[in-house]
Amino acid sequence: MARPRKVQGEGGGEIAAPVRLVRDHGYIEPRFNRGRYHWSAGEIITSPEEIAHLRERGAEMEPVECLEQPRAKT
Repeated sequence: MARPRKVQGEGGGEIAAPVRLVRDHGYIEPRFNRGRYHWSAGEIITSPEEIAHLRERGAEMEPVECLEQPRAKT
């Protein structure tokens, strides 16, 4: 997978490009069995921390080109 991209002009912080999950991904927190986590296929993730977490856990993702809807001409 590609690394998160930096956006120029943004105070030096890393901004991850949005991604879409290719397949359902989920797990049960193993240490204390206190949480069940699930993401559905097709879900778009924009949070850099969440993207990094899902990558670490082996979720299959693809980049999303554009999240904005085209504006209607008036």
